[in-house]
Amino acid sequence: MTARQTPETMLQALQHVWLSLKPLDIPMALMGGIALATWKYVRATRDLDLLLGTTEDNANRLIDVLRACGFRPKRSPPIVPHGDLDLLQLLYEPPESFIDLQIDLLLAKSDYHRRAIERRVPVRLPGMDVEIDVLACEDLIIHKLLAERIIDLADTAGLLRANRESLDWTYLERHIEDLGLWPLFHQAWHAAWPDDPFTPRGTAGTESP
Repeated sequence: MTARQTPETMLQALQHVWLSLKPLDIPMALMGGIALATWKYVRATRDLDLLLGTTEDNANRLIDVLRACGFRPKRSPPIVPHGDLDLLQLLYEPPESFIDLQIDLLLAKSDYHRRAIERRVPVRLPGMDVEIDVLACEDLIIHKLLAERIIDLADTAGLLRANRESLDWTYLERHIEDLGLWPLFHQAWHAAWPDDPFTPRGTAGTESP
């Protein structure tokens, strides 16, 4: 981070985008680097990432509201396909920060991502005046596996180490299977516990929705 891009600045930007979107009554959940800390794994991050339960059909209204609140689309056209999601990248300069922060809004298209938003968890982050929602730990792990980057696999390993005993393994294993993520999951598991081979933990017939 630069001297002006502090954790406080990131939280300030998060609160502003959250309150800006709230009147639209769109289900949304924090994901990405800041969400990791909610699940006991902390690392530095430069961006804000939100998953939104809306589609490109509502994009014009969404962008108009965000422009009025000081956010600027990063590219033209503002929305681009991003795997099973649509991506709207914004730039925002918090007051007196003199630096643009990037905010990625991912618009849910798949049944899985819409289900992930339904499972979001309310939290109040230190330094924020409002309650926000974050992805459940299992869905944050799945999102990281879908991203496939080295840093995302490292994040997955960190989330597994920090939350191994509390994860809903039935839900997690079912969606890893459905989304074809077993090879990536095994890489992350091995990074977390090189000497502990993974054995399935889910119980058939008791799946979470």
